[in-house]
Amino acid sequence: MMKYIGNAFSLSMLVNFPAKIWVMELSTDEAKKFVESGAESAIGHESTAQVLSRILGTDIKAERKMIRLEAGDELLVFQLMTRLPEGKVLSEEEILSLPYKFFLVKVY
Repeated sequence: MMKYIGNAFSLSMLVNFPAKIWVMELSTDEAKKFVESGAESAIGHESTAQVLSRILGTDIKAERKMIRLEAGDELLVFQLMTRLPEGKVLSEEEILSLPYKFFLVKVY
């Protein structure tokens, strides 16, 4: 089983089909516990990694990479709750000013 932290979930991340996924919202404290238990970063932008490091109280590295989820894998998603203009890259301050949520995606 692999554990990841990312800022998006896409069906292209799934290795096998048909697939069953389960998604639930997590509190910030629950997200902290998930990351503390050993999650690999798939955060693609440095500013997002810095914001997550502040919010979660641990060092999150920017690692722009493709992840592939198989049965048993889990992905913590940091989701901004607004749509950004095309091509917009946000600063740390801009990210912190926007509403966000954490979601846990489990693959079965």
